[in-house]
Amino acid sequence: MRLFFFFITILFASSAVTVFPQAQAEPSNQKIILSSADFPEIKTPKNQSPRRERNAKSPEELDEIKLKNEVIRQENEIWVQYQKDLQLQNKIKNMPENRTKNMEKPKNLFYKFSVKKDPDKYLDTFNGLYARFQTGQGTLATINRLSSPNAIRHGMEIILPVQQGMYIPKKADSALEILLQKEFASLITDDTKIYEINGTEFYFLPALSFSPTQIAFFHDTGMQLPLSKKVVTSQFGYRTSPISGKWKFHAGIDLAAPVGTEVFACKHGTVKTAAYSEIYGNYIVLLHDKNTTSLCAHLSKILVKKGQSVSTGATIGLVGTTGASTGPHLHFEVRENGTPKDPAKMF
Repeated sequence: MRLFFFFITILFASSAVTVFPQAQAEPSNQKIILSSADFPEIKTPKNQSPRRERNAKSPEELDEIKLKNEVIRQENEIWVQYQKDLQLQNKIKNMPENRTKNMEKPKNLFYKFSVKKDPDKYLDTFNGLYARFQTGQGTLATINRLSSPNAIRHGMEIILPVQQGMYIPKKADSALEILLQKEFASLITDDTKIYEINGTEFYFLPALSFSPTQIAFFHDTGMQLPLSKKVVTSQFGYRTSPISGKWKFHAGIDLAAPVGTEVFACKHGTVKTAAYSEIYGNYIVLLHDKNTTSLCAHLSKILVKKGQSVSTGATIGLVGTTGASTGPHLHFEVRENGTPKDPAKMF
């Protein structure tokens, strides 16, 4: 009997999942503040079949089957509603407002999904996710601030917009976002709709997606520049040291930039070192795979911690002139199996 009341209690408590936050009609130039905690969560992006209750061998097992079937019903309901909202949005997206006034609108503008390890390598990859959820690459990447496909991680909660388009953050935090801000700047006006989600403000540009250039930049799994602009002041190889005046091997390249300029991860990886030395000043070493590391030195500020995972284009520090430095710049190195390589040949 106690078990029966336990399942009944859980059953009523879990019924709250079926309550969907309603999309509010707002003026296009008004900021809409939202929290992903309120977005319906898609647990399994496919229809599931309920278990047969007649197969229960005891009242306790029957209660368990009923409980699991209720969970399946709720998950199916959310998945079906997501697909319906996508269809409704696609139907009205290019229609004038006066024609859509009396039409059915999407129930929710945003959903969410937690990335889990998928043995089929489908729902834990960027390509698999945008295909399964029928969303544009630009839409999925910008709303979730992904700087590359490799930024997808197990346990990550991704936002799934029903409204397809580009979500450009007001404050860029990666090389990709800086590129998008520059290329879409002319389309952002006082009437551009702004969504604030979990404290981050996005300009919403409907019906747009990545251009071919942006797609190439996003999918490039090779090295990217650690700065948004490339101004090389000292090449890789032997040179006269500006500190000692001696002929000495220079294991990287120097990139001139003002103090405070954002420094980006040249490739996804893990922070191996975030420390200070008399030579490098504030410096960061990223481990990209078993054999390849990159180093950014003379930073004014370090913005990551040892052991932290970073994605390509993520901000890891700020340009400075700490350590053995003659002026504001970034000293950048790439090593393979401990051997310095010329970074200039990798871009």
